[in-house]
Amino acid sequence: MSHRQAKRLRRAQRSRLDHVLPQGYLEGFTDPLTQGRLSVFDCEQQRWFDSGTAAVCAIRGFYDYAHGNDPDQTADRAFAGLEAKFPAVRRELVSSGFSGWEGQLDFLLAFAQMLRARSELFREQDLAQGRKLTIFRVEEVLQRPSKARAGTFDTGLRVAPYLPENETEREALLRNKTITDMRMEIAKGPAWLSELHWCLRLTGDHADPVITADVAVVSEGPASSLEEALRDGETLIFFPVSWQACLVGSPSKFDKATDAFHPRDLRRLRALYLRSARRFVFSPARLEFEER
Repeated sequence: MSHRQAKRLRRAQRSRLDHVLPQGYLEGFTDPLTQGRLSVFDCEQQRWFDSGTAAVCAIRGFYDYAHGNDPDQTADRAFAGLEAKFPAVRRELVSSGFSGWEGQLDFLLAFAQMLRARSELFREQDLAQGRKLTIFRVEEVLQRPSKARAGTFDTGLRVAPYLPENETEREALLRNKTITDMRMEIAKGPAWLSELHWCLRLTGDHADPVITADVAVVSEGPASSLEEALRDGETLIFFPVSWQACLVGSPSKFDKATDAFHPRDLRRLRALYLRSARRFVFSPARLEFEER
């Protein structure tokens, strides 16, 4: 595909309904007794409704770069490999009763990192950091003969502070930065998550399930951020793989790598996701929440 064709394709893909949680992920939380029905709890309205995976947790044009920009890669390309592989991995794990899940751990953690980086929460936090930065513009690329190796050149940049003409232009630049930052975060793979110890906790009843939310990777404990959990043995990190299973990470080792959920811990997990959700919680069945 030529550069011109690729550019036309990127333009044609703008303003689509972008799924913050991939449909292939949400399929793991649908009712196994129906044709893909997902129970969705609206935290603002305090009510349940039924939906297919295509109609929920999606924002039009959420991953589009600002108009007039021609990035080297789109968000779709950053998502593609992980999104394509996850449903097959999940089905294989479910069919095997999640035996051998450790062999897929690196992939599952990379997928969890993608969900974290593509979330609205990550976007808002990255924008907040970006608004504190000074924007620079490259004014000249400099080349000087290298002192270390004859016949070669050292390359440098001459930059200057860049003041956008108005707030709209500044927000467009910051939006583009957050999408690029998201892509870079996804490209890291499991990253710091692989430094934790992980266990898998299971349930076999879709009426008493693991649930997920529009913030899919959450922490519980004294640490104020996910990254700080690396240094805090009392903090746990959760990633629901499907309604049957949830990965739990900690700097401390677990007594059992694989085990069934204790009913109390499963209820606590659901309460945590209800508290952490921005607006929507996803489940294969409508539940009575015991606490918020």
